[in-house]
Amino acid sequence: LRYAASKGLAVVIMEPILGGRLAEPPEPVQQIWDGAPVKRTPASWALNWLWDQPEVSVVLSGMSTMQHVTENVESAGQSGIASMSREELDLYDTVRAKYQELCPIPCTNCKYCLPCTVDLDIPRLFAMLNQGVMYNRLEDAARRYQRMDDEKKATACIACRQCEEKCPQSIPISEWMVHVHEILEEGKDLEACVFPV
Repeated sequence: LRYAASKGLAVVIMEPILGGRLAEPPEPVQQIWDGAPVKRTPASWALNWLWDQPEVSVVLSGMSTMQHVTENVESAGQSGIASMSREELDLYDTVRAKYQELCPIPCTNCKYCLPCTVDLDIPRLFAMLNQGVMYNRLEDAARRYQRMDDEKKATACIACRQCEEKCPQSIPISEWMVHVHEILEEGKDLEACVFPV
């Protein structure tokens, strides 16, 4: 974002609410927003953070109802560059930390684990589970996973562990592959699968 702006490029933000996932946060995150001194919807918190950034030129937010249009216009009218207080900005750090706490696999999508010996997209598989858990959309994640070809699913992992040698987060990838499949394909409870990493 900052690099593009430093080159004089206009920056257009697409999917500012992550396809609606930030509009319906998990309960622990919603509790943080509810405790804020300024009351906003979770979607407004997401949009306001973007509008607060001087490098952002345009925010494209998908709206499917008139209520979304009304809320977005109202939120935009109350926002602007550097319009948020330090206390409000600190709240984003708290929310970010809570999402990370809710994230079962500490994958940062660095892609150092790739290429995979059997051509699995390891970060994508991890992101499916992580996003399903963090955004209370595990059923959606399971549906996406179940539509994948078998050779792209986590069960195709041959546990060669070459990816684990390259992972800067020291994630036991081959073990998590088993859990990704158990949860997203077999419907196993996440809590029964979580183990220290």
